[in-house]
Amino acid sequence: MRPRCIIDIETEDLDPKSGRIICIGVLDTATNKSWVFYDENEKQMLRDFLDFFHNRGFKEVIGYNVLFDLRYIFARCLKYNLASNSLFKIMHSDLMHIMKSVKNVYSLNKAGTLNQWAEFLFGSGKYPLPDSIPKLFESGNISLIIEYNKRDLEITYQLWKRIQRVFSNGVGMQIL
Repeated sequence: MRPRCIIDIETEDLDPKSGRIICIGVLDTATNKSWVFYDENEKQMLRDFLDFFHNRGFKEVIGYNVLFDLRYIFARCLKYNLASNSLFKIMHSDLMHIMKSVKNVYSLNKAGTLNQWAEFLFGSGKYPLPDSIPKLFESGNISLIIEYNKRDLEITYQLWKRIQRVFSNGVGMQIL
C-alpha cells in the first residue's frame, strides 16, 4: 500500500501572487493522524512542510480541489526559490473532480462544495467561523483557522474513505 496523505491549505487570498499561505494541514491516511504547519514566516513554514512531506515518503496527495492547494504551494515555492522534493512529482487525487464527473472525463456537472457533501453524507459540515479566514488572520486568530483546517482534513478524509468504498472491489480502491 502506498503512503497517502490528505492536504488542505488556508490562504489570505485566492491568488497566490497577492496572498500568503496561512497554514498547511496534512493527514496521513494510514494513521488518521494530522499535522498543521503554521509559522509567521511563510518561507519557514513551507520549508518545514516540504521537509516533513519528503521525510514521510508520501506517494499520493488527496484533497478536495487539491489542484488549488498544489498550485498555491507551487507558486509560493517559486517565490522563495524552494525545492519541492517530491510533492509535485507524485500522484494526486482530486475529490472535487471525482464528485463532478466520477470518471476522468470532462463534465459540465457541478461538483458541489466540500461542506455540501459533508452535510449530505455525514450530517455535519465544516467548522463554523465567526468571520472570513483573511479577517481572522488579520486579527491574529490563528487557533480558529487551525481548527477549521483540521476539520477540513477530517471531512476530506471521510469523503475519500467513502469514495474508496464505493469504488472498491473488496480489496482496495479501483483506479478511475
